[in-house]
Amino acid sequence: MEVHPPEHGIHSWRDFWVHLGTITVGLLIAIGLEQSVEALHRVHERHTLQRELRDEGLRNRETMRRDLERLALQRSALVARRKDVDQMMRSGGKLKLEYRAIPDTGTIALPSEATWDSAKASGRVGLLPDVQTDIYSFLYLQDDWLRAQVDAWFASILEKTVFERRFEAQFEESGQDSTPDLAQMSVDELGQYSQILDREITQRDSVVGFLQYFAAVNEAVLDGAASQEEVIHKVDDAMKTRQAKGML
Repeated sequence: MEVHPPEHGIHSWRDFWVHLGTITVGLLIAIGLEQSVEALHRVHERHTLQRELRDEGLRNRETMRRDLERLALQRSALVARRKDVDQMMRSGGKLKLEYRAIPDTGTIALPSEATWDSAKASGRVGLLPDVQTDIYSFLYLQDDWLRAQVDAWFASILEKTVFERRFEAQFEESGQDSTPDLAQMSVDELGQYSQILDREITQRDSVVGFLQYFAAVNEAVLDGAASQEEVIHKVDDAMKTRQAKGML
């Protein structure tokens, strides 16, 4: 804002104070307008971030639904394979079984936290009210714990893959995984394989448990929980309902 000298000279104290008052009022108006524009801009940015976080939550809802379906199919196949291995072991390796391959159920995508990570990196998280920051921090903490379980699950899958390749002729010839031949395993090796499968099933179940909890927290946030405590209460109620229906 530019301050211009008066068009007519100041000839009295009254003229001086009138001119000074005019300048002061003008400055206050300018500062007030600037702050109002800045406040409106921050409100717009906050609403944009809240909308982006909600959109991410809606996408994650669908992602987790598909992941849980695929993990359930994988579990059924793993349990069936372990039963075959245990039967073969009890028969002393003499039983003839048709090998049941684990079907490809598609990629386990896991929920995204890209919007939250970007908001933290850019400092936009500071636009949110403190209580909402606490809620989203709690939500994405579940994702951190989930990914730690996924890492342990992947380690069990790697252990199984390394073991199976010892009994895959196709892998030796082409480097491509196929299906291990149970008939080539000794009773001790069948016992090892059963334990390896059991570890993978256990780790997979752990991933499902953490994924279900993350999904419940995500639903509570999408449902408009107003505090972290309300989120926890909603999640507890949802998990009790699932348990009563035998879904856990």
